[in-house]
Amino acid sequence: MAKPKKYKALLLDLDDTLIKSNTLYDKALLHVTKSLTKKFNLDEKSFFNSVMDKEMIIQRSFPTVHTRHSRILVFRMALDEVVGKYDLSILPGVEDMYWSYFLDHIEVYDNVKTSLKKLRDLGVKVAIISDGALGLRIKKATAAGLVPYVDQIFASEEVIFEKPFGALFTLALSKLEVEAKDTIMLGNNYKNDIRGAQLVGIRAGMFDPPEDGNPMGQDQQIRVVPDFIINDFSEIIQEMGY
Repeated sequence: MAKPKKYKALLLDLDDTLIKSNTLYDKALLHVTKSLTKKFNLDEKSFFNSVMDKEMIIQRSFPTVHTRHSRILVFRMALDEVVGKYDLSILPGVEDMYWSYFLDHIEVYDNVKTSLKKLRDLGVKVAIISDGALGLRIKKATAAGLVPYVDQIFASEEVIFEKPFGALFTLALSKLEVEAKDTIMLGNNYKNDIRGAQLVGIRAGMFDPPEDGNPMGQDQQIRVVPDFIINDFSEIIQEMGY
């Protein structure tokens, strides 16, 4: 029986692959909403609905570039609609409030750090590749205590277009000095993480834990099939061939 291939590099999505982000985004929105409703004497429920609506508009308006992650645009649009005239100087602080809440409440999935440490001790190169601004990706990884466990962090801001476009994957391969055939990608988005990686020749797997999992992005026209699915992060070690 042939020995399993030992892969040289592991690429990792950040949100809902390393850190539990899905519900935390909504909690951060609600946190800021509560503050703004008190400041402007608004109805909390209706203003929160406006914020959620504007978030959806931003994401649909900028589907392939990191602008879709901008919270300052979300709150500007909501305040413009509900309040009308207000002091624009508050907007940067509002966005800071959002991300401060998010960073203060980050949780890492079980077995992430121990598994990454083991892989790096074995000589595997590990990089986070995530859609959005580089500075914020680094802040998230730092707040989560992940920086000591990875070799690099790459963001779509560096290549303009987000996954599944191949530029972010190829940037990581180039900087890590590894080939696609020697690399595995792990993520939670069928289209962006799995299909995007497969299109550049990277073996790609889905992370779908029984609790706090968030598999998303399945394409209804072209069904995406992961090369493997893991339910506990520690299983990535075996998938890497170790």
